[in-house]
Amino acid sequence: MDSFQRVTGCYNCGECRDFCHKDGMEGLQKKLDSPMPWIGMYTAAASVVCSLAMAADIFHGFRSKMLWFPCKYFSFNAMSLTLLALTLKLPDDLTASTFGALEILARVSSLVFMSTAMANFMTSLGSMDDNEMVQNLAALGFMIITVIGNVYVQLSTVYFNGVLQIVCEEIIATGFMFISLVMFCSTALTVLTTKRYIECKYQEMRKIALD
Repeated sequence: MDSFQRVTGCYNCGECRDFCHKDGMEGLQKKLDSPMPWIGMYTAAASVVCSLAMAADIFHGFRSKMLWFPCKYFSFNAMSLTLLALTLKLPDDLTASTFGALEILARVSSLVFMSTAMANFMTSLGSMDDNEMVQNLAALGFMIITVIGNVYVQLSTVYFNGVLQIVCEEIIATGFMFISLVMFCSTALTVLTTKRYIECKYQEMRKIALD
């Protein structure tokens, strides 16, 4: 202990413990941050898969002369929602130190990408039955609300600590995402009501034709 005190110049045991504890926590933080490149790689891979699937739907729509771009490869189902959950890893992570320009761009891009994916899902609502649509809509709603909640928890933390460079961008991105969710839910409810109305009219016309 005496030799350590002579080297460090610290003769207070409490200060020594704080020094060792801080050094140990920094080492632990480095170990916890070491898998982040791998997490970024599978997040990027999920984003690429989703983008290629949406591009394939656009190509299929142009090729088939269906300009409403039917969701053949990236439809509104559990698989697509799972891939989208992977692309939202960065906005979901409350402990990540995302204060650099590239990190901020990645977080905002993930939020904008989610809004784009919801717009792509619109055309797949007409081909879904009621139970499937309600279940997937509930899963999407829970995921979006969770992401928005996590983003605003982190924004409130960094705002009160004086880090303001990410506040405006993420507020705008989450605002667009929430508006997209509201529009998506409204469209889904309209589709459910319209399908029931058309089915009812069809049964009436069929009954008249049979009589």
